[in-house]
Amino acid sequence: MPEFHLAPLRLELFYTLVAVALFAGAHFAIGWLLRRESTMSREQKLRAAVFWRHASFLIAVLVFAFIWREELRVAALSLAAMAVALVIAGKELLTSVLGYVYRTTSGTFRFGDVIEINNVRGEVINQTLLATTVLEVGDEHQFTGRVVQFPNSFYVMHPLKNLSRVGRYQLGILTVPVAAAGDVEGAKHALEEAARGATAEFVVPAAAALRALEGAHFVAAPSTEPRVALRMSGINEVQLVLRYSYPAGRRMATEQDILCRYLARAPKPPCYYLPGSAHAPGLS
Repeated sequence: MPEFHLAPLRLELFYTLVAVALFAGAHFAIGWLLRRESTMSREQKLRAAVFWRHASFLIAVLVFAFIWREELRVAALSLAAMAVALVIAGKELLTSVLGYVYRTTSGTFRFGDVIEINNVRGEVINQTLLATTVLEVGDEHQFTGRVVQFPNSFYVMHPLKNLSRVGRYQLGILTVPVAAAGDVEGAKHALEEAARGATAEFVVPAAAALRALEGAHFVAAPSTEPRVALRMSGINEVQLVLRYSYPAGRRMATEQDILCRYLARAPKPPCYYLPGSAHAPGLS
């Protein structure tokens, strides 16, 4: 069995040695002929020698490639398989590096900004070539105490939200459910009044900050006055969607102030309820 495998290799080595001997003999013969040639000038001999070296090198490459064609084919297949394996294994690594380059060159956020990407929300505290670390912020806009790390490949695979990019003042959304059979208009008015009372000191400076952003980026900035829109979320429920302004870092406090004021002003009996409650207004 070993002889069966070694016989072709020995034959190829023999052909290689014969080819080397022939090329060496041809090289010395050409050189000897050029030195004895008296009708050619020195420049012509130099050009002929250079041409022979280049031509012999090309011919030698073709001859050796033909002799070792089977081994080269196997080596090419092995290299191709290795390249595919490296691409598959290094896809995440390469994508993370590209994400780091994209984030660095685009300047989408800075350290200390609160970002949200692929359902991960938090304050950026560190970034390496492969991953970003954030302090997680929950749905209540408060720190959960957990540290979350995600690969930089997220930047090229998912949209990024920078929740701190507006500046010192930002806009928030608060949703309050009310019963469709209740006093929806009264609840809407109560929520607007509660928001005006809670954000009265923020409206003017927030408007100035948004106007500065509007001039810098040529965008139409929204109003900072509290606005309430209605949204149907079911047959028996209406959602009051409030947009309000607040200082950066005080979203939770502002939201709680608005809710406390709203609950004090809401129509009695209250028109808000938990979906599915048997005692909800309009369902009895």
